[in-house]
Amino acid sequence: MAPARTSRWGPPPPGAAGAAPAGDKAAPSTSARTPTPTRTADSRRHPGGPPVPAPQARNPASPAAALRSQAQPQPAVETPPPQPYGFHNLDRRTMLLADGTMPPHEARRKHPADQDEGFPRHPKQPRLDGPHQRTPHAAVDRHALRRAFLKYAKMLNESSVQRRSYLEGGRVPCLACGRSYKDFADVHGLVMHAYNPPNADSFVDHLGLHKALCVLMGWDYTKVPENSKGYQSLPSDLVQASREDLIVWPPTVIIHNTSTGRKKDGRFEGLGNKEMDKKMTELGFSGGKSKSLYGKEGHMGLTLIKFANNPSGLKEAERLAEFLERQDHGRIGWSRAHASRSVDSDQNPLLVETDTRTAEKKRILYGYLAIASDLDELDSDSRKRAFLKSRREFDPNE
Repeated sequence: MAPARTSRWGPPPPGAAGAAPAGDKAAPSTSARTPTPTRTADSRRHPGGPPVPAPQARNPASPAAALRSQAQPQPAVETPPPQPYGFHNLDRRTMLLADGTMPPHEARRKHPADQDEGFPRHPKQPRLDGPHQRTPHAAVDRHALRRAFLKYAKMLNESSVQRRSYLEGGRVPCLACGRSYKDFADVHGLVMHAYNPPNADSFVDHLGLHKALCVLMGWDYTKVPENSKGYQSLPSDLVQASREDLIVWPPTVIIHNTSTGRKKDGRFEGLGNKEMDKKMTELGFSGGKSKSLYGKEGHMGLTLIKFANNPSGLKEAERLAEFLERQDHGRIGWSRAHASRSVDSDQNPLLVETDTRTAEKKRILYGYLAIASDLDELDSDSRKRAFLKSRREFDPNE
């Protein structure tokens, strides 16, 4: 019978076949090794069981194992918390250090929640092309600015069609750009462009256009225009005062309701120049020169009384306008009478009055001092020769 085969993993358990008898020494095995424990399926399936010992190195005496056993564990590095997000973090020059702090920076943008440190933010201004540098608004020659303002105020009001194009919205052109013609989607965009012109050569012209546009639209030209459009809020009394400040020069009083009827040929007739001069003298006003206006259908029922282009002429024109206003025959009175006009105007008590002594019917005259918005009522020759002046900034030398 062949002897029992010995296991290469160690001596057999007691009672196994081929076991050595008690008292005998078994030959030492040269291939004896320490078995590597493995995790069973139950230990992976039930992690709550007893811990499985970690595998041991096959050669615990190797130098690498000795170095690993001597290595000390490193302390855990705490990750810095993220910085709070805010508009003050948008500065592209802000840096975050490894410890979670930011280095001091004197040029940080100022945030409303910050203290008084850093530089204040100013509205963005467009760059100027070429070697020119921006001229401060406060450093502009006020005489040159006033001349530019009056020039563009006249250009905006010469035509009723052009004036309505600005008042009613839609695309509008920039009158100050000259040959480099530009148009904008609305008046707000044009005002922003005029206040911040693209080059310094037309800086004064654009500022004059900016003021003229604000007066036309009834906006506050003393405020810097911004996208919030806060500059567009202005009380109605200030709007009216700004518009009535721009008078036609030479001083002119527009007289309405000077037509006397129709001729046999169907054309209108009315008071001529000599008749109006005589009537003005009867009312106690001298120094004015009458000019009755005629159209395709004859007399237009409108007469211009032009006074001298000096302070005395302005004073006399203002006196005539105030006289008519006291009788409720000024600008507002004419608007009311004009709205009540009918086919038979001779029977309208707002247009015709009867003399109690002679029973003669006379035309009631309405009139007012001509301002910028009245330019389209003037004839083409008078409109071409006329200028605009500011009553608040009246300078007889300009």
